[in-house]
Amino acid sequence: MTLLDRFHEEYESDGALVLFRCAECGYTSMSLGLFHAHCEKHRGYTRFGIQVPFTKTSPGRFEGLMELTEVLRVEETSTISLEDVEGRR
Repeated sequence: MTLLDRFHEEYESDGALVLFRCAECGYTSMSLGLFHAHCEKHRGYTRFGIQVPFTKTSPGRFEGLMELTEVLRVEETSTISLEDVEGRR
């Protein structure tokens, strides 16, 4: 397994796909690792966008990140065309 594969892990619950949603802004992801990287943006950065070292928010805290995490099970799907996918280049 490569490092890239670790970031793109998918999770299931009772055979259904699981998504992670940010309680702060609604961002969703299938990857818990990439999702928690997103959540880091909500944790104590300075106005210049730099994390101040040696503060209580500087080390990654799994429990703190999970407080921002809503876990969703995808129970219903529908087929769409590729043109309907947002962010498609």
